[in-house]
Amino acid sequence: MDSKIRWSLPDGVDELLPPKALEIETLRRKLIDSYIASGYDLIIPPLLELSESIGGEAHEEIKSHAFSFKDNLTGKQLSIRPDISEQASRIDAFRIQSDDIVKLCYAGEVVKSKSSKALRSRTTIQVGAEIFGDSSSDAEFESINLMLQSLKIADVKKITLSLGHAGFTASVLGRFNKLKEDDLLKIEKALSKKSKSDIHSLVPDSNEDKNLLLSLCDMFGGLEVIEKARKEFSGVELISDHLDHLSEMSDRLKDKDINLHIDLGEVQGFKYHNGLVFSAYTDSAGHILAKGGRYDGLRKSSDQDRPAVGFDLDLIAVSNL
Repeated sequence: MDSKIRWSLPDGVDELLPPKALEIETLRRKLIDSYIASGYDLIIPPLLELSESIGGEAHEEIKSHAFSFKDNLTGKQLSIRPDISEQASRIDAFRIQSDDIVKLCYAGEVVKSKSSKALRSRTTIQVGAEIFGDSSSDAEFESINLMLQSLKIADVKKITLSLGHAGFTASVLGRFNKLKEDDLLKIEKALSKKSKSDIHSLVPDSNEDKNLLLSLCDMFGGLEVIEKARKEFSGVELISDHLDHLSEMSDRLKDKDINLHIDLGEVQGFKYHNGLVFSAYTDSAGHILAKGGRYDGLRKSSDQDRPAVGFDLDLIAVSNL
């Protein structure tokens, strides 16, 4: 009788072996060194958080992506982090507690209850950098530049940078806030796939704002999309401000050695962003390599919003190119 314990890894979980493990660790060191040289301070947040408070203002969303379990020591529910950027926000708000500009960087494992589109894995190494206390477009420009620099350090070629605005998307979706939450989630999923057929099935023709959703599916392409959106969404509140912001950032980025793309209907990743959003792609991969944006007020230690912008990348996905 065979007395050896047969083992296998859980579904969606992998391990790194030589020489890949050293390749990824070398890249991690290069990225962190780059961030520190750019004025960012390194943090190492915990792998575990209390389930009752994980995610701050984005609690429900972050918790829904986390593995949670009862702690035998305290009897409390604990969660394994699915994201580090929100932990950085908590550290800024409650541990550093400065009114000045704070820049933090990190690298660590995250575990999600659902598989990644990039790796079909539920575990990966997240690397990123965040700027707190700076509401300017200069901070967003710096964050985008650092993200692009990160991909160049990883030797990623022919980068496409996609720009959008979470405020723009939210303004359009706000027209449908009387729908049930499940229906809104289905609409967001349809937008992420740019599926007009799904929108037709989800929203009745009697809804006078249905055409806004259908138009949103087409709001992607070159810089001409911004002016096209001004005309088609002129009746939506705050649209002009959001598009002015996108236009300004596009002008500042158009001389970069990248393919600049506008996508006003982009709905991806965690939805706590509330301003400019950006993501990076390349022709050699069919998934997002890095993403970021503005998320003011995710963690509040007072009644005042704390400006925040940052990005993160999937280290293993990037190294697999």
